[in-house]
Order: sequence, then structure tokens, then C-alpha cells
Amino acid sequence: GKSLVFAYPGEHDKCVLTRLDSDTFVAYSQACTHLSCAVIPEPEKGRLYCPCHEGAFDIASGNPIAGPPRRPLPRIKLDFQDGAIFATGLVSTYE
Repeated sequence: GKSLVFAYPGEHDKCVLTRLDSDTFVAYSQACTHLSCAVIPEPEKGRLYCPCHEGAFDIASGNPIAGPPRRPLPRIKLDFQDGAIFATGLVSTYE
């Protein structure tokens, strides 16, 4: 249930990494797909929340679930090596 903000792919591209359970991590662009306001992780509510226009995204899929956003958040591919997590690209489709 913990989250952290990191930059990927460039230093000004803010993303958010969230641990959903002991073995599951997800990462998304932190910019809301409506007007690019920063989304706030709320894992206890199962969402990423955008305070600008009351938007929300499902934390497990990145799909919009409330408010004006109609497109999912860009999901970041993650790679796990020797106990470290690396951002390695963008996921092209959502499940």
C-alpha cells in the first residue's frame, strides 16, 4: 500500500509506483489524462485520485472510474532484478 514518485523517461516526467500487495507493483504516469494534474495514490480506496476535477483511476488497471478522464493513465513497464525495480518502457495495451 505504499507509493513513491519517480521520473521516467525524462527528469520532468513524473510517475507513481504503488505496491498493491507483497508481490504486486504498478506504475503509471502521474499526469491525469484529462488536464495533466498530478494524480494522488489512494491504495486504501483502490484508486489514483485527481483533485483538480474529481477524477479517479483504478489503481490496478489505470482505467478511469470517475470524473472527466476518459483515457487510462499510461502504464509503465516494470522489471525486477536482484531486489531492485526498474522502469523499462510503456505498456501498449491495458487488460
